[in-house]
Amino acid sequence: MVLLTASTVSAIVSMGVVCIFTTLLFVSGYVLQQNSVKNIQHALRKPPDMPAYQGYGASVGNPLQKRGISASNLNPAAEQGVIGDSGADSSEARNNYAYLQLLSKPDPSDICSAILFFKRLATNGSVIADRLFMYPEVWDRMLGKNLGEASTLALALLRAASIKYGIWLLPIDISPVLRAGYTMSDTKLLRLGQIQFMQYDSVLYLQSPGLITDVDRLDQVLLSHSLPLLHDWNRPQSYDNEAWEPSSLRPDRDDTLPPVYLLTVNNVDGGRVQTRTHVPKPDVPGFSNLVVSPADFERSAEVPGYVYFENDEEGRVRWAGNSLFGAWRSQQHEVCGGLDFDGDGIYEQ
Repeated sequence: MVLLTASTVSAIVSMGVVCIFTTLLFVSGYVLQQNSVKNIQHALRKPPDMPAYQGYGASVGNPLQKRGISASNLNPAAEQGVIGDSGADSSEARNNYAYLQLLSKPDPSDICSAILFFKRLATNGSVIADRLFMYPEVWDRMLGKNLGEASTLALALLRAASIKYGIWLLPIDISPVLRAGYTMSDTKLLRLGQIQFMQYDSVLYLQSPGLITDVDRLDQVLLSHSLPLLHDWNRPQSYDNEAWEPSSLRPDRDDTLPPVYLLTVNNVDGGRVQTRTHVPKPDVPGFSNLVVSPADFERSAEVPGYVYFENDEEGRVRWAGNSLFGAWRSQQHEVCGGLDFDGDGIYEQ
């Protein structure tokens, strides 16, 4: 028989406790790692199932409550934002849509182009009341040295503009994507942030940079034709729409978004989230030419609502063949005084 002293028993117990806690720590770390990987894959492949988060800005209304699709919304006249023969008031339908611009890279020129976009909506009588700007939340925590002086100034101007022009700023947490080794892109940012659109019947994304040429005609992208909205077999326009065709959001394959993109996010049975994405059909008379490229703008017989710009090989806005470039650059300086876009720097004061 071997007699154990008190000190030996104490040492054995201590070693046992250390081993148990070490094992638990290893197992919990492994579980957290696997959950993190699964969450990233889930975020990039299908809409996340989480409560809506309230952004900040000067827009009015309840940002957390889904306004839903009422009987008046299903009336084409109500969807078009007009008063039809039935005399239905369209104000609810008009207020249930939103314009969206987003950026995954803090380019000061693109930020100021977005400010100009929202300014023209606010000051030229758009009937679409809500204006959204989505960006990586990490920008808010980066100082001028890390983000760049020009980008820092552009973001400060954006925050001031959010109050002046009623813009909802939507900072999105992208840290899980970065920790998993993915490169941030517009498509990934939209995938992570699209749950923010739960309150709207539809949100219309337009690429920045670009220039609004006619606010009334731009509004017609949302108001001139019935929208797909929530999928419903009893409503053919939801799955066989005359103006919109489905276009999948694939952040695992694509980095860029279509220049004009319609999104609808809804709760469906079982607590699931349904996200539907569409692009305009290319051959619908009076509709497919509402948002165009500079080349199409030159060929168009009538003024479109919005012209999105294209980049050259160096990633700068292509000015060749773009007759709107000069007007756009001049108006950028009006909303972002102090920035030198051509030199990627800041004017000396």
